[in-house]
Amino acid sequence: EVISGDKIETEEAEDWKDQTSILHHTKLATFVEDEMQTCVTVCNEPISLLDVSSSNVDTRHSAVIAFATFHSSSLPSAGRRFLTTLKSSDHSSDTLDPTKSPWAPENVIEQEKRGINKSRFRQHVNPLARKFQMQTEINEEWPNDGTFKTPSLPLHVDIGCGKGGFLLELAKHRIDNPPSPEEKRNYLGLEIRPSVAQFAKGRLGRRGLLGMVDFIGCNANVDLDRILTKYRKYGSVVTISIQFPDPHFKKAHQKRRVVTQELVQTMAKHMPEGGTVFIQSDVKDVLDNMRETIREYGKEYFDDTIDNLNEYLEINPIGVPTEREISVLNEGLPVYRTVFVRNCRTISG
Repeated sequence: EVISGDKIETEEAEDWKDQTSILHHTKLATFVEDEMQTCVTVCNEPISLLDVSSSNVDTRHSAVIAFATFHSSSLPSAGRRFLTTLKSSDHSSDTLDPTKSPWAPENVIEQEKRGINKSRFRQHVNPLARKFQMQTEINEEWPNDGTFKTPSLPLHVDIGCGKGGFLLELAKHRIDNPPSPEEKRNYLGLEIRPSVAQFAKGRLGRRGLLGMVDFIGCNANVDLDRILTKYRKYGSVVTISIQFPDPHFKKAHQKRRVVTQELVQTMAKHMPEGGTVFIQSDVKDVLDNMRETIREYGKEYFDDTIDNLNEYLEINPIGVPTEREISVLNEGLPVYRTVFVRNCRTISG
């Protein structure tokens, strides 16, 4: 048994478990975890290849733990740390309901029972992981289920809303500075990290913003079309903001970035003429990549308000900064921004 790796954090063990795959079906079974680049190799032992090759991730996970535990005395220190990490993250389908998404309330509760630190949420997840390809649970009557006092109001969607601070401040700003009737909005935040989405939703009552703001835990590249289709039965989707998304710096991870061809086409499908898409980041390459993706796949439907790709908006047009934006600007660093406007062309088919 050879287990090699550098620093291993407990929170990463779940990703290892989700992404584990069998690369060989002989006595050599290799597991590769993408995020940590940690390799676990099982050599020349008559362990149950049926268990190791099982399509059930819990069975595979348990098989590796059992084998490594039996040989733990011969493991290097990094291997023993990794084994401890695996054991601490081990869970079975008896506690998590595999028929429901990771955002289902009962699954979020079970994840918290496994020791998630509520004061320190994970900064990164792999949106391409199998569990994040599931559709989220949404009430059949949403948004006309009491979520919004007036579901016919135009909607502002913030993709990757984090703990919801931006939308909460924006909604409060609108309350303190009442807009004209035609400028009134409902606000919806989408967040892929289950515990973070639940935390954001829990802030609504404390802020007195129930009925005006909602948060949904989901993968936007899986659920955005379904969510916007539901909302458009009652109101329009006039603004979409994508602010400081996970940069996924590694070249191999850039396919995980949130702005994809499918996302652009979904936004074009549901937004009316004059609708706006606001994007910003403190990483120039990330903003440029989002911008080029919208220009390429939405060129028939969205117009960049700035023609020159080397120019950016100096001022946030919404007027309410995110926490990340405040932090970056306080350090004297630049923020790159632009706005796209939906034109009058309709999507055929």
